[in-house]
Amino acid sequence: MILDYAALAVIFFILILITVAIVFIGSTPGKIARRRGHPWPDAVNAASWIGLATGVLWPFAFVWAFLPLPARSKE
Repeated sequence: MILDYAALAVIFFILILITVAIVFIGSTPGKIARRRGHPWPDAVNAASWIGLATGVLWPFAFVWAFLPLPARSKE
């Protein structure tokens, strides 16, 4: 009986860790883009989450967050 509850607690703990890892990985490119002053941090963030769900765009969003920023015009 105690082992059943312990196993259930371990399963819930692992599910919580997986959820935290997914949120951390999904939000990383958007945070990097905001910290670097990227002109389109929301687009990077959206591409990151869509890419995490599909498995295709996340690496591109991560690289996009680190691309050199274009010079801002003084208007």
